[in-house]
Amino acid sequence: MLLYGSATVESRILTLTNETNFMIGRALYPQKIPTKKPNSSYVYPFSTSFIFSMAPYKNTLPGHGMVFIFVPVTGIEGATSSQNLGLLNYTNGNSKSHVFGVEFDVFKNQEFDDISANHVGIDMNSLKSVEAHDAGYWPNSQGSNNTNSGAQDEKSFKELKLNNGENYQVWIDYSDSLINVTMAPVGLARPQRPLLSVPLNLSEVFVDEMYVGFTSSTGQLVQSHKLLAWSFSNSNFSLSEMLITTGLPSFVLPKSSIVRSKGFIAGVTVGGFFGIGLSALFTLFLIKRQRRRARERER
Repeated sequence: MLLYGSATVESRILTLTNETNFMIGRALYPQKIPTKKPNSSYVYPFSTSFIFSMAPYKNTLPGHGMVFIFVPVTGIEGATSSQNLGLLNYTNGNSKSHVFGVEFDVFKNQEFDDISANHVGIDMNSLKSVEAHDAGYWPNSQGSNNTNSGAQDEKSFKELKLNNGENYQVWIDYSDSLINVTMAPVGLARPQRPLLSVPLNLSEVFVDEMYVGFTSSTGQLVQSHKLLAWSFSNSNFSLSEMLITTGLPSFVLPKSSIVRSKGFIAGVTVGGFFGIGLSALFTLFLIKRQRRRARERER
């Protein structure tokens, strides 16, 4: 892998970013792959699957996100961190950028018309996604029928919080100008219904050969973006079903003890004030009773 910025590989885990603010981490397959037939508008199909984790740090607000990318050149020159995810910069790309990505974004940026702070989007030369959806999946028992009504969709859809440290598997397939993006908790069978299924003409975005990989960034918000497994092919679509999904490390933060929780502290504080209030009232009652008895003796 070609590594840039804060990207590192340790114990077979690709870590794109760490606890450093305003950093970019990018990793690319070291060789260009054929993406479009020369002197033609035909875009070769491709299939990829990967397992990722966005691992938060204790007592730190997490952000910003990661992107599966196709880019025409190596390096991170011209890309910026924070909300630009290490993909583009503040000019936000143009038709000459030749950049394609599937973003996993945990911050709602108004300038990109983001739908939420936990979404998956398809990007073409811009971080304004051509299509996006809240991260999650439809279970196979309920989600295989694309004719579900909106109310049924909302009820059966399982939202997945991207940056809670859980491991998630993603499948991205492109063929015949249609892209399907699917995700699920690692170890779960691939959902039959894609999260995103979008007609997409990549002939003006792709050049004949491109680099493929991942990019991510931190800003004032930080989290660790990790890749635990990855397959890619433009000929064998079954390869994406062969990733090892067992025995993977967990990056979920341990739950805080009840003594350290805000609810417990608030309860103790309110209870303490309530106890002090009762003591004060009882003391005042005793003082008044003693004064009344003293007046009665004087009479």
